[in-house]
Amino acid sequence: MIVKRLYLDNFLSYEKTRVDFYNGLNVIKGKNAVGKTNLLDAIYYASIGKSARNTKDKDLIRWGKDQLRLKVEVEKKHLRSVIEIAISPTGKYILIDSLPISRLGELMGVLHVVFFSPNEMKLIKESPVDRRRFLDISLSQQSKTYFYTLIKYNKLLQQRNKLLKEYKDKPSLDDMLAVVEKSILPCVEFIVKNRKQFVENLVPFAKEQHRLLTRGKEQLDISYETEEFDFDDIKGSMARIYKESLEKDKKLEYTSRGVHRDDLRIVADGIDIRKFGSQGQQRTAVLSLKLAELFMLKESLGEYPVLLLDDVLSELDLFRQKALLKAVQPLQTILTCTEFDSRLVDYQYAELNIQNSKISAMEINNAK
Repeated sequence: MIVKRLYLDNFLSYEKTRVDFYNGLNVIKGKNAVGKTNLLDAIYYASIGKSARNTKDKDLIRWGKDQLRLKVEVEKKHLRSVIEIAISPTGKYILIDSLPISRLGELMGVLHVVFFSPNEMKLIKESPVDRRRFLDISLSQQSKTYFYTLIKYNKLLQQRNKLLKEYKDKPSLDDMLAVVEKSILPCVEFIVKNRKQFVENLVPFAKEQHRLLTRGKEQLDISYETEEFDFDDIKGSMARIYKESLEKDKKLEYTSRGVHRDDLRIVADGIDIRKFGSQGQQRTAVLSLKLAELFMLKESLGEYPVLLLDDVLSELDLFRQKALLKAVQPLQTILTCTEFDSRLVDYQYAELNIQNSKISAMEINNAK
C-alpha cells in the first residue's frame, strides 16, 4: 500500500499544499514546529477519520479559516483510491473515489497505516485505555464489523450506565438492565474473540522484533488480560459477571466490569514493564509492538500498511535506529526528523525539507 500524493487546503499549518511521496522511505526534515507532524496527522486522519493529536475536528482547521479540505491518493495492489475529507461549519464530509460515505466505518480499510511517535510511549507507561486503543484501531482497520460492533458495545455500555445512575432506587431497574444486557452480550463475545485472536497472532511477531532490537538479551511476553471467561461460553460468563457485580454497580452508578476494562500484560524477562520497566525497556517494547503490528497486518492483508514515524529516531540509540530502518525497507515509510544521517541506510530513499510549512521538491538519495 502506497500514499502517492497528498493535497492540503487549510489543514493545521498548511494553506495550500501538494506533496508527492516516494514508494519507499520518505525522510521529511525540518526544524521543530515547522509542520512535519501535521503532514503525518493528515495521512492518519485520512485512514481512520480521526486525528492522532486533536480530539475535535474543528481544531484541525487552519487559524483564521472556517473550513479545510484534504485529499489523499492511495495505491494498493495496482488499484488507485482517492480519499477526500472536508470539514466546514456545516459538518464533516468524506468521499471515496468521489462517492460520499454516510458512516465512518466505510473509510476503514481504504488506507491502512501504522503510526508511531514518542507519544506512543504511553502505550506502555500509562493506562489500559491506551493499550485498548492500540488493539481497537488495528482491529478496526482490518474489520469493519469489529469497528461497528465496538461502537454498538460502547453505546449500550453508556445506556447501562445511564440506567444505573437514573434508576438506581427504582424496582424497574433490573428488568431494564436485562434488556440492555441481552443486546450487549453478543458484542462482548465478538470483541473478546477478536482481541484474543489478535494478541495471539501478534505475540510471535513482537517476540521476534524484540529479539532483534535487544540482540537476544531480553525476552518479551505479551498476554491479553480480560475477565475470567469460559471462552466456550463468553456470553454466559459475562451474564454471570453482570449478576455478580450488580449491587456494586448500583452503588457506583456505572458498570465496573467488562471488556471496556481489558488490558495487555507486557513483560520483559519476567518484569511487568508497564509498572517497573526502565525507559529503555519501555521504548524498545513499544517499538517491538508497532513493528509486530506492521508485519502482522502484512500477513493479514496481503500487503504492507503505510508506516508513519514521527521524530522517533531521536529516541533511539544508533543500533536501534539502524535496526528500525532495516526492518522497514520493504514498505513505504514516511519519517520526520530534524536531521538525518544517510549512513543509517544502505538503500535508496527520498528526502523532503520543510521550512514554515513550505515543502521542497523531492530529492532521491542513492545508497551510500
